[in-house]
This record gives sequence, structure tokens and C-alpha cells, in this order.
Amino acid sequence: MSDCPLVRLATNIKLLKQFEQTGQVVMPLTYWIRFFEALAFINRDGYQEIYCAIVEGRSVFSKTPLKKKPAPR
Repeated sequence: MSDCPLVRLATNIKLLKQFEQTGQVVMPLTYWIRFFEALAFINRDGYQEIYCAIVEGRSVFSKTPLKKKPAPR
């Protein structure tokens, strides 16, 4: 992800739209701090609970509790 503020803003807005529409966003783990910047837009109207997990090098953010799947044997 670029460090250009306009590119980051556009990316954050895209992530927020996806999060609002689907209730979940998955991204590379290295982008997690950028997503928290974007969450500031969601939370400006008040507290909203967001669930998160790290799965195979990706961060998963969800509006609903995440369910764990048993590891394959």
C-alpha cells in the first residue's frame, strides 16, 4: 500500500465500503495498522465492536464473532 495520503484514503474508503457491505474484510497482515486508520471513520458515530483474528499471515476483521475451524489432521 502506498504511503501517499490520497492513495491511503482511497484504499481505506474502499475497505470501509467492503466492511459495511459484507461485514468482513481480510487483508495482508502488514496492512493491519492502515485498517485501524480506516476504522476511525466507522467509529465516529460511537462505539462499534469489531472482531479480529490473524489467519495464515492475514488479518481478518469482522462485525460478527469469528468461528474457529478445527485444524486438518
